[in-house]
Order: sequence, then structure tokens, then C-alpha cells
Amino acid sequence: MMIVVSIIGVLAAVAIQNYREYSRRASLSEVVLATAGCKQVISENYTFLSDAPDPGKWGCESSGTTRKYAGAVQTSDNGVIRIAIRNLDGLVNGQYVYMVPAKTDGSPMVTPDDLGRNVPSWICGSDWLPVRKAMPANCRTDTTTYSTQTFQ
Repeated sequence: MMIVVSIIGVLAAVAIQNYREYSRRASLSEVVLATAGCKQVISENYTFLSDAPDPGKWGCESSGTTRKYAGAVQTSDNGVIRIAIRNLDGLVNGQYVYMVPAKTDGSPMVTPDDLGRNVPSWICGSDWLPVRKAMPANCRTDTTTYSTQTFQ
């Protein structure tokens, strides 16, 4: 009887941890989806603008009060999107998800050099490893180099 109870205890501990990770991953997917509108605006602006906007002036920034897990949406002068994680759990709250406009070869687009071109892809990730581990598989890039840009 004690062996059975011990086995059930171990299985329950593993199941709870896996459930916690699954729940975190699903919630972080909402944060990634919250960037969709801003990605569209920045893509259009890269195509049509001749001068780069200042940080926070791309026209898609928000305070983040309309979504449960996605906080403020901010942009840099290169069109990098930074979105805060909130209301999730102590491990990831206050951290950020970054979306970086990229060329077809995967290198980041920069202003003003790449203005007038389409944004063919986006680099998605975080500058903090626990967030990257919990992100969807296509969004686990280390974006530490982009986190030092000025965001507003």
C-alpha cells in the first residue's frame, strides 16, 4: 500500500509541473498574439515611410490594459516591438517578448537603411531564458541584443 501511495505521489508531482508549464505556454501565446496589430502597422510603415519614426511613434503602441497577460506594447526606432508579460506568474511577470522585423536572410531590419522594403519575416523571442523556454517553438530566439534599444 505504501509503495502504491509513493508512486501516485511521484506521478502527481510530475503531472502538476507539466500542467504548470503547459498553462504558462498557453498564456504566453496570448502575449505573442497581442503583437499582431503592431506587426501589421510596422510592416506597412517600413514599406511606405522615408524617415524612421522615433521610439514609440510607429502608431501601434498601447498601454496593454485590454489583455489579461499582455502588458504595454512599445516600439524602438527600428520597429522592434517589446511587449511586457503581466498577471501570469512570478517567474515571468515583468519580463518581455520581442518581435524584430527581419530580412529574408534572417538579419534584422534597421532604419533608415531598410525603409521602402517589405518586412518578410519576424524574429520572435525574449531576452530571458525562462521566458524563451515557455514560448511557442517558433518564438524562442535570444533577443538580448535588441533589448538594449530605446523603447517607448
